[in-house]
Amino acid sequence: MKIVFLNALQGQIEIVHQFIQSQSDDTDIFCFQESLDASGLKIFCLDQLSDYQYFFDKKKVNPTDEFANTTFIKPNYLVSDTYVIGNGDSAVGMGIYNKIEISNNNFLNICNVHGNARPGDKLDNPDRLRQSQLIIDYFKNLTGPKIIGGDFNLDINTKSVSMFEDHGFRNLIKEFNIPTTRNKIAWDQYVDKQLYADFLFVSPDVKVVNFSVPNLLISDHLPMILEIEI
Repeated sequence: MKIVFLNALQGQIEIVHQFIQSQSDDTDIFCFQESLDASGLKIFCLDQLSDYQYFFDKKKVNPTDEFANTTFIKPNYLVSDTYVIGNGDSAVGMGIYNKIEISNNNFLNICNVHGNARPGDKLDNPDRLRQSQLIIDYFKNLTGPKIIGGDFNLDINTKSVSMFEDHGFRNLIKEFNIPTTRNKIAWDQYVDKQLYADFLFVSPDVKVVNFSVPNLLISDHLPMILEIEI
């Protein structure tokens, strides 16, 4: 199974569509953050991925930010449950959870996360710590492999990140020595050159075949590409 995570920047960088097209032949799940187009009305790649089932939600986060996540899943997988983590709480981000049947009575739990972007320092604060705990608490009683990924808006050296490791998750950004999840598009916008925002956490029973974060200028975030054995 192949899964792609990407903060898509509303599809503002046109070549993101070429990337999606090139990946769609063998990608089972796409997890997008900032998935509405600039109009705020349309999922930016819905036409490209029209043969996938999709799960969309949005929420107001802080006074100024509206987050929109979309998870696309190939139609041969039965989705037996879905839930929005953080719904109704404007101080934390959001996570779209899906329970996917990968074979008879075998399930994969996956969450598409966009974490609170304010303040822009990507450091710990009470809301971000609570945000991580909300996700961890939701997953702790689930059975089966667990995958939690997306734009957490966190630096790699935060408690909000290490909390996942402390609860038994593998941090693939750290494990695979990924040097950055951002790129020149982000760094040209801000004086402070931040190297991280995006993370992928998996439970120990996830059989990782490959994990990569290619340096592509398709957004102000880099895509995270995960291949697992199911």
